[in-house]
Amino acid sequence: MIRDTLLVIDDSELDLAILNEIFKNLFQVECIPDAHKAMIYLRHHAHRVCAILLDICLERRGAGFTLLHHLQGHGSTACLPVIFITTDAQEKDVRTGVERGVVDFLVKPVNPHTVQERVCRVVRAAWPPNTTILDVKPQEAQAPSDAELATDLLQARSVEETQALCRVWAQKLEAFCHLRPVLDLEKYRQLGDITTLLAQRYIQQFPTAKVSDDDARLMGMAAMFCDIGLLGLPDSVLEHGEDGEDTDAQLYRQHTQLGRDLLAWEGQDVPLLHYAAQIAYWHHKNVDGSGYPPEGSGDAIPLSARFVRTALRVQHYLQYYRGCADCVERMLRALSAEVGIVLSPQLYQVVQASKDEISSII
Repeated sequence: MIRDTLLVIDDSELDLAILNEIFKNLFQVECIPDAHKAMIYLRHHAHRVCAILLDICLERRGAGFTLLHHLQGHGSTACLPVIFITTDAQEKDVRTGVERGVVDFLVKPVNPHTVQERVCRVVRAAWPPNTTILDVKPQEAQAPSDAELATDLLQARSVEETQALCRVWAQKLEAFCHLRPVLDLEKYRQLGDITTLLAQRYIQQFPTAKVSDDDARLMGMAAMFCDIGLLGLPDSVLEHGEDGEDTDAQLYRQHTQLGRDLLAWEGQDVPLLHYAAQIAYWHHKNVDGSGYPPEGSGDAIPLSARFVRTALRVQHYLQYYRGCADCVERMLRALSAEVGIVLSPQLYQVVQASKDEISSII
């Protein structure tokens, strides 16, 4: 299992943004503003976390110690190294933190180079060699060629190996996204998290479905590349998308076919590419048969694509209602009007059951 996530828990949006910027090239950084959402996240993703940066105060002074106590009281989180961050490192807090198992203290404002070194030192000391992203992430000076990466992807045997290689490809894709403002890779990372969550919850609610937890994680990774076919379209077509003139709109819809053609690997049984090709082709298809491609409806649409289609609508409404205190509830109400059209009743139940975790992701 590869641990790739640095969890930052701080109620300051500015500090979260700074720490994310410092660590984004080393880890998958998850920024969460309060203790409740942090515990929800860890309930599902503790196996991915290699260290936690925890603000002592959060909403009130000393609240970090309370959360530390909760973390140490749960089997899945007790082993995670915790680093306190604070603007006021009082001797009493430092002594108490050390006594309770905190491995380091960082004082704001932090020095980027120094804080990177200290956190990496903590991660390497906490976990065996070759079990964290620090050991598997390619160094720039020794970056593998595209051919080597493709071969590695085909030979990856575990979900963790596939996940590490998938992150490399996501970084490569990000270079193209910088030139295409319509492609926001951070949005697609979030889409992958929502897709994984929905797939995992679907397994829990419908245990007869032929989907494993590994499948759910692979579908989430594959979801990140759902719109990769857009890279083959002219900027003028991307600018207007589906709302363009008839000819441009028709050309825009071809990105699903382009994406499938790019990701399909004939003669190879590679689960990630299998799901990615499915999702690229079907992710604009509604359960009632509307949308595109023209064929298929209901159960004829691959389950992986139905998860992603639902996740896209969840993401759309969360963005639309962003800033509203009840944005998740508004999203659920809007999505309820699409049951039987865009998504099935079963998937709507899954979204309802996942609303707390969805709130944590956003």
